[in-house]
Order: sequence, then structure tokens, then C-alpha cells
Amino acid sequence: MPVILARIDDRYIHGQVTVGWSEHLQPDRILLADNPIAADLWQSRIYASSVPPHIEVSILPVAKAAALLSDDGHRDEKVLLLTGHPEAMAELVRLGAPVAEVNVGGLHFSGGRQELLPFVYVDHHDLTALERLAEMGVRLVAQQVPGGKAHELEPDDLATMKDRF
Repeated sequence: MPVILARIDDRYIHGQVTVGWSEHLQPDRILLADNPIAADLWQSRIYASSVPPHIEVSILPVAKAAALLSDDGHRDEKVLLLTGHPEAMAELVRLGAPVAEVNVGGLHFSGGRQELLPFVYVDHHDLTALERLAEMGVRLVAQQVPGGKAHELEPDDLATMKDRF
């Protein structure tokens, strides 16, 4: 299953994903990998209902999402992969999900988070997970919307940011 975009966005499935990225990339499926949302039928239905009907939606626990992405039976299906947090994306990659690049799209301000970019706020746990992704050979790029400025997140920058906590 080719991943055409792997995105970390704490809003999960929302307008930037369904309109911006989906119209730009034309995925066959949006795969939301999140343990709590996958366990909550009501939340799963709400998120799935916001996706245009011509795009398949899967909302799965992280381990099942990694297995699905590794399945050769869906080779021709283009997937837009979403997680809400860097830890989930790092776990997907650790479990073998074929992800070479991650778009850090929207981690918003909340208590204990510091600004990395105007649309990316991180805490110590986020930085640790982003560092793990980089150590596994994943390229990290922060970009809000298609056509927007892409910011490469270098491992040294993450380490420097971590020292501020």
C-alpha cells in the first residue's frame, strides 16, 4: 500500500486533510491510525463522515494500521496516512509501516508545549518521538497545506529544541 502522505495532525481528519491534501493528492484511502479513536465507534463514525464518499476510510489501532500498510494485497491503493501525535507515527514505523517521509502538519498549542514553527507546538514527548523517527531514517517536513512552505526538521534542530524543556 503506497503511502502518498504520512501526516501528523492533532485535528485528525478535518478540512485541510479532506479538501486541501486529498484534492491535491487524490488518495484512494485515508487511514487514521489511533488507538483511542479506533476503540470509540462514535468518534470513528464522526471522523469517517467528514471524508468525501469516493475516498475509502479506515480508522484502525496503530498495530493493525501497520499490518494493513505492509499488506501487498493493496499495492495499487494510494493511502493518506494520519496520526494525531508523533508517538503513534513512530510506532507505525517501528512496526514496519513503509513510511519514508512524515509531514508534521498541525500540532497546536496546549499547556507545556513550545513553538517549533507557527503551526507546530511540541513538548518533550513529541520531540523524543520525532527524534526516533529521524533515527529510523524518516525525513521530517513541516508543511501546513499543499503549496505552502515546507520546513525540513533536522535532527540537530530537534535536539536543540529539546534542551529548552
